[in-house]
Amino acid sequence: MASFKEPLIKIQGLTKDYYNKIVVDNINLEIFESCFAFLGPNGAGKTTTILMLLGLVKPSKGAASFFGMDILNRSGKIRRKIGFLPENVGFYPNLTGRKFLKLITSLRISGERNDNQIESYLEWSGIKKSYWDKAIKTYSRGMRQRLGLAQAFAGNPKIVFLDEPLSNIDPIGREEFIQKIRMKREEGVTVIISSHIVLEIEQLADYITFIDDGKIKASDKIYKLAQNYGFDEYEITRIKYDESMSLKELNELLSTEKGLFTDSPKVLSEK
Repeated sequence: MASFKEPLIKIQGLTKDYYNKIVVDNINLEIFESCFAFLGPNGAGKTTTILMLLGLVKPSKGAASFFGMDILNRSGKIRRKIGFLPENVGFYPNLTGRKFLKLITSLRISGERNDNQIESYLEWSGIKKSYWDKAIKTYSRGMRQRLGLAQAFAGNPKIVFLDEPLSNIDPIGREEFIQKIRMKREEGVTVIISSHIVLEIEQLADYITFIDDGKIKASDKIYKLAQNYGFDEYEITRIKYDESMSLKELNELLSTEKGLFTDSPKVLSEK
């Protein structure tokens, strides 16, 4: 895959400590145009790294730049070019899905917003049209996750961060999300994903950085890592979903499948 000569993101010595406990330890990394993944167990420092890159958490040491601009000095300008789906999305519960997307888009694009563009994001999200003008507080968890994915890509950001994007999604919806993320990557959006489940990352990422105890353990193209380092505990696998499976059978398959760090994905509903 072609990449820019200069990295989109350059990370130099990024470090964060809380009350003398180091949670991110001297990370040095360059990220080019790609689908890039931070992979590691819960508590490894992935989310803290992303929050520092977004300018939402101040590093204790080190620096990071986007498009050659320092995140601490140019955070406002940079954020207009970045989308973000946090692990736990916060919404204005009384806003409708349509109004929420209008708000998010207005933060990234100056001038008039095209209602057709907002509707295209809602349609792309997979939320039923009958819910577009209903308050978000009436949405199910899966619908909120869909709206969260839509807002991350709304306004045509150049880079999108997705923190555990497939949480709160049933297996069928998970595959749909994967296809949507792939679609945006093919459109030229650089996607940066954080996850603790290899099974998810293997289907999306071009490059992986393994993080544990706040440190980078390895970083390379996904198959080079598998071939060169022999990560048995990170064994990359695929599973085939059979629509005739019962919920119990599918949960058993997911919970025993290799390629998981700690938490086995579970079926949330039959819908």
